[in-house]
Formats: sequence, structure tokens, C-alpha cells
Amino acid sequence: MWEQLTPTDIQRARERLAALRAVTLNRHAEEIKRLDIEQAEIEAFERLAESFAQRYMNSAASQPTTEDQSQVAVGSVPWDSSTPDAQVNHHAPSNLGTPPRLRRFVQ
Repeated sequence: MWEQLTPTDIQRARERLAALRAVTLNRHAEEIKRLDIEQAEIEAFERLAESFAQRYMNSAASQPTTEDQSQVAVGSVPWDSSTPDAQVNHHAPSNLGTPPRLRRFVQ
């Protein structure tokens, strides 16, 4: 076999390798683009979670005083509920499920 190897065979092998390299680089670039998009989604989610926590979870420091509660509009619920030990159960409808991009985090 080695006695029959020609310069054309070597050139053909180089061309195949170059084509395979181009395909691999394209696939790699697509994967990096997809991962960059997912990273951006995670960072956006992190910013939203942080914003939510700052607004609602840290509200204990900014609870209205007794004077402020008297100024609360009729029909609204003040932060200091009259039943602080009330149990709240949240049930998501079964037809919603977990969004596809969050499934890997939930499982």
C-alpha cells in the first residue's frame, strides 16, 4: 500500500482533514453561541431573583408602623397581617409543568 501512495492521495487526505476541521469548528462555534445564550439567561434570572429579594424579602426592615397602617387604603393588605401564623399553600396547575430551560435545575 505505501508503495502505491501518490501525491494526489496526500492532497486528498489534506482536503478531507481541512473539511472535517471546518465542520468541527462550525459545530464548536454553534455550541459556544448556545452556551453564551444560556449563560445570559442565567445571569438575567439571577438579576431578577436579586431584584425580587430586594423588593419583597428585605421588606421586614421597611414594614409600616402603626401610624403608617392607619394611612393604608381601604381594601389593601398591610405587611403586618393580623394572622402572622397563617399557612399559605400555593399549588401550580398541573398543566403548566416546569419550563424546559429550568428542568435541568429542578431535577
